[in-house]
Amino acid sequence: MDAHASGLTARDLAVLWHPCGQMRDYRDFPPLEVVAASGCRITLADGREILDAIASWWCKSLGHGHPRLRAALIGQADRFEHVILANTTNEGIVRLSERLCALANQGRAGRAAKVFYADNGSTAVEVALKLALQAQAQRGQPQRTRFAALANGYHGETVGALSVGDCGLYKDTFAPLLFPTTMLGPLPYRSGPDDPRWQDASAEWPAIERCLDGVAADLAGIVYEPILQGAGGMRVYSPDLLRRLRAWADARGVYLIADEIAAGMGRCGRMLAGHLAGIDPDIAVVSKGLTGGYLPLAAVITSDALYALFDAEFSERRAFLHSNTYAGNALAVAVANATLDVYADEDVLGDVARNGPLLRAGLADLARTRPYLHGVRGIGMVAAVDIRSAAGAELDWRERTGYRVFRAAVARGALLRPLGDTMYLFPPLNAPRADLERMIAILGDSLDAVMR
Repeated sequence: MDAHASGLTARDLAVLWHPCGQMRDYRDFPPLEVVAASGCRITLADGREILDAIASWWCKSLGHGHPRLRAALIGQADRFEHVILANTTNEGIVRLSERLCALANQGRAGRAAKVFYADNGSTAVEVALKLALQAQAQRGQPQRTRFAALANGYHGETVGALSVGDCGLYKDTFAPLLFPTTMLGPLPYRSGPDDPRWQDASAEWPAIERCLDGVAADLAGIVYEPILQGAGGMRVYSPDLLRRLRAWADARGVYLIADEIAAGMGRCGRMLAGHLAGIDPDIAVVSKGLTGGYLPLAAVITSDALYALFDAEFSERRAFLHSNTYAGNALAVAVANATLDVYADEDVLGDVARNGPLLRAGLADLARTRPYLHGVRGIGMVAAVDIRSAAGAELDWRERTGYRVFRAAVARGALLRPLGDTMYLFPPLNAPRADLERMIAILGDSLDAVMR
């Protein structure tokens, strides 16, 4: 490490608390000093380039430094950077809202009719929960205060989002703050669209239905990550489950809340992952890739029927009184509009269709010669595999095998931040094929270095 980087590391560790990690790890694995980024590549102060194989926490849907997004940001900054969204409007926010409703409705008349804005995914999930709860009360169902969610799901780090999540590593410490949620399972996990049971959740549905029937009278909404569960291990489940949930919820007056934060914006091959099931939720939450990872922005897309429950005179006290200071930030909105332009003009979903199978095939090739790799799975532009014993048993978490593979991969030129002992590839959607092949090769070499 050169003197400059070493000095910055000392300053960093003196004042900065990095997110989602054990700070003591940084003493012998210093933070990477970033000086530039372009496409899939992050340039470090010592001159090395590393491939961003996880799209910088899943948000860099178009890679780093896309010129059209940069131009939109600069152009908007020349006009105005942020004005309170309450009691004001502008061309950019209206255009984005129109486009998000059309996107959610799959280009046809559908449920989506209004968009509420927040400034990050966790907060947007909180908005969705509050909307569902208040809507139930305003439709004469005040007893409907409970939520159900899919087992193994993750929805963010704020109190409500943690309550409907099911990842104990993030949740258990804060149990005294959380409200009870009914967790639904077992889920119809599949390897991906080539799995012969991909469109069939009939074996798992009866147990889920029994669980739902037990809380039906008090249920306000069901929260789920459509098709792809991210932080829970990059697991993929049958779209048939969502069709069954939609039918069950419609029959009982329960709202469906789709957390599309990680799975949406083309990651699973459609603009919203729920489109793979052909159903519309009552509330959909999008963030992360919405701005191509340039700026924080989240949108909560609601059905017309739900919105109608809030459309009343002031004296009826039905307004939704949630606010975020930076809701509808003009800079973020301008970049989001540019992001949607790029998706359309540069055939980003075509890139996913053409190159996504390479990720799954690449991990399958690694697993064929490495008996400690199990459960290759994926959809769209994401693929994952678990490090296990040869017999398939989980490894001792204290050995931190995945973390050691992560460190080995950084040394070889790729940022592969695992989920425990689950290794995954979640690159920008428009990543060049050569970069994807290099990511797979680095993962294989790093596994060999740790597991030999």
